[in-house]
Amino acid sequence: MDIMKFLLFISLLLIVFLFVYIYKKIKNGQMKKMFLLTLISLFILCLGVFFECVLSEPLNISPIYFDYITYFGACFLPVFIFFTALSFSNTKIKFNKAYLALFIIPIISIIILWTNDFHHLFYKVYSINLNDTITGEYMNVYIIYTYGLFAISIVNLLKYSIKNAGFFSKQSLLIVLGSLIPIVVNILGGLKIIPMTIYITPICFTFTILFYALAIFKFKFLSITPIAMQRIVDRMSDSFLVINEDGNI
Repeated sequence: MDIMKFLLFISLLLIVFLFVYIYKKIKNGQMKKMFLLTLISLFILCLGVFFECVLSEPLNISPIYFDYITYFGACFLPVFIFFTALSFSNTKIKFNKAYLALFIIPIISIIILWTNDFHHLFYKVYSINLNDTITGEYMNVYIIYTYGLFAISIVNLLKYSIKNAGFFSKQSLLIVLGSLIPIVVNILGGLKIIPMTIYITPICFTFTILFYALAIFKFKFLSITPIAMQRIVDRMSDSFLVINEDGNI
């Protein structure tokens, strides 16, 4: 358990550092805002699980009540990752009422979780060991929606990266690989193929954060200049010449 506490604490520090850096160093833009909202959701997820790990036994509080905090981050995290991917593939998106529908399932999920003691639609038996957990009927809706949005986001990132820069766009590939880590681990855990606890998810996102950081700091994930230039070139109707600094064509 001590190693879990340590890794969760490191995760929180990484998220705070990344948030502050992006907020101060990256120019304002739609993708920046979506990315920051993603980090906020991830922070809430990690913070809730950290409190559960640290305070559940000493205070003799049922672990499920800490999920009341955790799921505020967990439910909205895939939505903001989806908007981040959408902003990346479209440079800028115009929000309309249709996008509000994406928040319906997360809000319903939180309400059902908070009232779980009355109907047990989310959990029939709750345990920090996922293999001992018995989920309710609604959990299938939550899982399909969450991983469905994750999958769509990853496809958008990879498809747009290959279309505009092939496999040279390593920043997109990094964020795709980073996102796959917690998804794959949680799917394996949810299917009870591997034993795992609820603490695994935010720890997996520690690796995701590292991939995000590498994409941002080394490959400038939030910089869309190369992609914007490619789009302009693709749409130009006039002829143009490219010369080097010596005047050679």
